[in-house]
Amino acid sequence: MKNPLHIVNNEKGSLMVIGVVILMLLTFIGIAITTTTSIELQIAGNDKLQKFAFYTADGATEVASELLEQNLGCMAGFTANVGTDARDISGDDPDTTAVRVTNLSFWENTSATEPSDGNRDLFFPSTAAADPTIPHTNVTMGGNTALSTGSAIQMSAGYEGKGKGVGAGGAYILYDLFSQHQGEANSESVIQTSWRHVIGQEGACNY
Repeated sequence: MKNPLHIVNNEKGSLMVIGVVILMLLTFIGIAITTTTSIELQIAGNDKLQKFAFYTADGATEVASELLEQNLGCMAGFTANVGTDARDISGDDPDTTAVRVTNLSFWENTSATEPSDGNRDLFFPSTAAADPTIPHTNVTMGGNTALSTGSAIQMSAGYEGKGKGVGAGGAYILYDLFSQHQGEANSESVIQTSWRHVIGQEGACNY
């Protein structure tokens, strides 16, 4: 007959229990690492979308300022080439870079508010007109005329005559430009900037 004390002190099989405990710990650690990695990937993806939306909206203000100067060269506004109330201005790839101008004389706007699909002077790409779910950028703008500071010096003597002077003043239109980019996964960014146009420096009407 076996000694009962010998049975109590028998440690055979404890290695298996320890191994199971270690495997459970490693499993929990693996799950935690996987969850953390997944969250970090989501954060990185959202940050990428946000930055892309921001820089696209920011770049659109450069496009808008150039088109504004082009529009200022056309007293009656751009000539429509899409129906009777819009114009497409194509880039290198008309399908992806064409700008649709929906307000042909937007240089006359005296004010501007944050753009949207229902409130915009222009947008791109023009294909967003048929499919507003694709990423696109809306732009609005408006400005008011102001007098610039002159550099006249009043003269009390000399060949200019009393009270005469030399000035380099003038007038300009100070515009507010708003750009809104609607990107993937509901990402959105809105940029507001200012643009000053000196009256009298309009170019030729190209559109």
